[in-house]
Amino acid sequence: MSVVGFDFGNESGIVAVARQRGIDVVLNDESKRETPAIVCFGDKQRFIGTDGAATTMMNPKNSISQIKRLIGRQFNDPELQRDIKALPFSVTEGPDGYPLINVRYLGESRAFTPTQVLGMVFSDLKVIAEKNLNTAVVDCCIGIPVYFTDLQRRAVLDAATIAGMKV
Repeated sequence: MSVVGFDFGNESGIVAVARQRGIDVVLNDESKRETPAIVCFGDKQRFIGTDGAATTMMNPKNSISQIKRLIGRQFNDPELQRDIKALPFSVTEGPDGYPLINVRYLGESRAFTPTQVLGMVFSDLKVIAEKNLNTAVVDCCIGIPVYFTDLQRRAVLDAATIAGMKV
């Protein structure tokens, strides 16, 4: 049995597996160790990871990255407000006071929470791990920054649950 670990950042995510001989950083389908942490919503489907990065230039307003900056924060957080100004996609305040990411998906306007988008990224990283291990990944370890608040940590746990994993 192997232990699977995920490290996600603003730009990319990494999958590592602890085995008998040590820690292996898993390669994705493009033989790279880092997988872009991007979800790109299109008219007919969504693209995650490397596929999302490839379609970003054609669809920048529906390409979601920098999720780590949004996760688990209140919309009125001054740091979040500063970060939103630099993002190419639309972020608005949801009814609960948290940010909502607005995209055009399947021909209609949709809103996703940062937790839902991070769950999509985790599901892509999970697929990479499962291909490497040839078995289902259920339990995992996720590396997060030490400066994350309890609310941000819980949002990461919720995103892992969305991806079907237990942390």
